[in-house]
Amino acid sequence: MEKPYYEIMIEGPFSFNYTFRRHHRTTETLKPMVIDQETKRFIKWIYLGETPFLLDAKVKKQDGKVYIVPNTEDNTENRSLKEYLSRMLGVDNSLDEFYHTFKDNEKIAMLTDEFHGMRVLANPDLFEVVVDTIIGQQINLTFAATLKERLIRLAGDVKTFEGVDLYLFPRPETVAQLEYDQLRELSFSQRKAEYIIDFARNVVNGNIDFERLWTSSNDEIINELLQYRGIGRWTIECLMLFGLNRPDVLPAADIGLRNAVREIYKLDLQPRTEEVQLLAEKENWGPWAGYITFYMWQYLNMVSK
Repeated sequence: MEKPYYEIMIEGPFSFNYTFRRHHRTTETLKPMVIDQETKRFIKWIYLGETPFLLDAKVKKQDGKVYIVPNTEDNTENRSLKEYLSRMLGVDNSLDEFYHTFKDNEKIAMLTDEFHGMRVLANPDLFEVVVDTIIGQQINLTFAATLKERLIRLAGDVKTFEGVDLYLFPRPETVAQLEYDQLRELSFSQRKAEYIIDFARNVVNGNIDFERLWTSSNDEIINELLQYRGIGRWTIECLMLFGLNRPDVLPAADIGLRNAVREIYKLDLQPRTEEVQLLAEKENWGPWAGYITFYMWQYLNMVSK
């Protein structure tokens, strides 16, 4: 008797090209994922629990519907894998609802037309998201990617897939055992080394429970994590959007968002944080503030090229 075959349905419009265009911070020599735009296939080493697992899946369309299909020799329903994929693609976030809500908003409708079917591609490894964001604080993207690769090669793992070096991000337990000087030797600042290692130690000793964050409210997450050194509101907002795939996060202080608002709304000056918040309230961004932010970032990237 054949074992049951399974797949995950994504409701509403879906663009593979737009969704998988955004990578997590990377370098030319080390990649988080192999992406084949032609076959709509993506491959990535992940952890299911504490076990390394080669995530290999395709996106297929059938009868007007979109499915994520794991390519495994034994395609039986794996609850951990199904949960990972659902979190990664934010399958509970309805783009139909998002687009319908703002169909009469000229500025946002312009964005949804331009990037139709683009979903936020999240990283359910919340430890990686936080550390990645800490690394990127107040330095340029190229140097941040270099530091991340150095940390991975020190404490994580690298596996080759079809000639491409893919990484497994270090586990909290491994990072918690590092000494600050080990990161300082890799050109991390003293403070950044302390922030990362201390954060890992708080995860290991149980002060921070990532699994609980999935069911916590945005305010609860902010209040819980703000007490830790190196973790400010912007870092938490990045975690909620790019880790937890929350569509209602508004990182109003983000420079990229403020620049995008200036560009899209044809403002003379970059708006202040308070002005972005007022705009979001006036236009009722509410439940979709995170997606609006994400689309605005992509628009800014497009017009800046």
